[in-house]
Amino acid sequence: MAKCDECGAKFSVSDARSAYNRANSDDGLDYDEYHGGSRCFDCATSEDESNLNSGRAILMMSGDEDYDADHVEKYL
Repeated sequence: MAKCDECGAKFSVSDARSAYNRANSDDGLDYDEYHGGSRCFDCATSEDESNLNSGRAILMMSGDEDYDADHVEKYL
């Protein structure tokens, strides 16, 4: 069992990999490429969501996406 770098929980890397890759198959995200066994499924998913929200806020600031002041304030 591995220990999650984020929450400290023990988890099965193979189970986390399978669940993550299944959940993200449409987006083309790969567990090993982005998390490499260092995070449990929940923390890996949470990190991805946080990164996506920060990226959207940056796009809003640059004018590449419709501006939402609440979103920008929350994620930047």
